[in-house]
Amino acid sequence: MANNPSLSVCIITKNEGKFIETCLKSIQKIATEIIIVDSGSSDNTIEIAKQYNAKVFSIEWCNDYAFARNTAISKCTGDWIFFLDADEYLRNDESLKIAITKTRNKKTGGYLMERTDKYRHKDTGLIIHYPVGMVRLFRNHPSFRYIGSVHEQINTSIIDEGYHISVLKNSVIIHQVYLSDNDFLEKKQSRYLEMIDAELENNSSDFWMQYQKAKTHWFLNQKETAKNIFSNIANDVNCPLTIRCSGFCTNAVLLMEEGEFSIAISEVNKSLNLNPDQSMGKMILGNIFYQSNEFRKSIKAYTKVKTTINKLNYNQIIPGDLYIKPEEKKYKIACCYLAMGKVLSAKFLLKKALKVNSGHVSSLLLLAKIYASKPFLLLFYGFP
Repeated sequence: MANNPSLSVCIITKNEGKFIETCLKSIQKIATEIIIVDSGSSDNTIEIAKQYNAKVFSIEWCNDYAFARNTAISKCTGDWIFFLDADEYLRNDESLKIAITKTRNKKTGGYLMERTDKYRHKDTGLIIHYPVGMVRLFRNHPSFRYIGSVHEQINTSIIDEGYHISVLKNSVIIHQVYLSDNDFLEKKQSRYLEMIDAELENNSSDFWMQYQKAKTHWFLNQKETAKNIFSNIANDVNCPLTIRCSGFCTNAVLLMEEGEFSIAISEVNKSLNLNPDQSMGKMILGNIFYQSNEFRKSIKAYTKVKTTINKLNYNQIIPGDLYIKPEEKKYKIACCYLAMGKVLSAKFLLKKALKVNSGHVSSLLLLAKIYASKPFLLLFYGFP
């Protein structure tokens, strides 16, 4: 490979005129080529793509995301391939370019990256930042291909070829979920459910698809169905350990929402016994203890949650594993202190959170609430 490896950026599209330009702008400086695989756009998606010198290939949609992604891969000439969805954009593009340029280990097949899902909370209307890890950057290798018609993954083919997956620092994918309305998202998830069911008809023991089916039922507010599936895969010893961990944890969240705190804690502990290093279980424990007014235990649990993807071991990552943003972690612990009546400790942490991210709305609102209820604090300590 050359000292300055080339990069193919791939995007799957259909009527993405609302998003595509932001997506393309974020990678235009680092992309050697841009590959667009379009399945019948009738808006201005293709016109915008061509303004960025993208190579556009048309396919007929066949309810198979892996097929679409693999079609894009087959058109790539770059040494490395990076996938973005049209409603995503890349932040800190230079870090990604540096990573592939400085990759010396020839057995590094791909990189786990952070994707921050930005969505609107249904009750408060606030924009929530939810970080997850996924493999989107990988070598252009003839055997590296996606599998699964929906919730498709390339991880398996990379590992099966004897390569390993490293963690990419700093570059972050931003997923703009909040720009799509709830009706659109529900229709999208219903369509996913049909595709998942079709996959499970062919392979009923596909635990990854069972897990995704449970998540989709949860999103569609079909909670009893979701709980049953999560519980079944969590307790199945034939299921991969990482998915079992997530099954226990997500089932615990549903139980917490029903007020079944003791059973929820038991489910989380089963997950932590399988993988003590995970963040997901500790985050959920913190939430359960907070809901049950056990604030000291909540603080202890929150304190152990990781704040960056850089500290995660790829081979131990469970689906949905949470590494919380530093400002969000400080905010959550501040909420506990405030509930315990320790106002100054809460205020101190909120100001620390705002130093990390001055636009963290939750911290701003809670701090304003503190000052409104105890205005003397504003006199003596000031507002950040």
